[in-house]
Amino acid sequence: MKFKLMQMLMALVGIISLEVSAERDNFWDYSYQQCFQSADVVIEGKVIDYEKVGYNGNEQFGYTHYLISIEVLKSIKGFEGKSLQYHVWYEGKEHGIEGSSLFCLCLNQKVDLGDPEGFGRLSLGEHYKNYLHRRETGEVKPIDESDKNYVPYCGA
Repeated sequence: MKFKLMQMLMALVGIISLEVSAERDNFWDYSYQQCFQSADVVIEGKVIDYEKVGYNGNEQFGYTHYLISIEVLKSIKGFEGKSLQYHVWYEGKEHGIEGSSLFCLCLNQKVDLGDPEGFGRLSLGEHYKNYLHRRETGEVKPIDESDKNYVPYCGA
């Protein structure tokens, strides 16, 4: 009896784990797809330098403006070149900004690149590899832009 109960418990944990994993993959698929579909510029790159431009806020709450320099490892959409700079505003006063990422950037009216919401850096790790595989196999579909909840990454 204990053995059967243990088997049922393990099966239940497995099912829950699969559902949580699928939800997590759906979150990442949506995040990557929104980047690919809506950002003006999409690159795989590496931070080579960053400069703190300013801080807007008080002691408890505010945003820090940075100018970040990127070495382009792979251009996916909207940019040709070996390096670029973009503007980002992160909540808080100080940040360590380094490493390689997928950068999802927007062009403004002055043709500057920016990450207006501060969410334009996505991991190049396992979730990205899984997303690319699912995208190649047709499992990831374009986001329905007519959905009332859809918010384009770079604005309307």
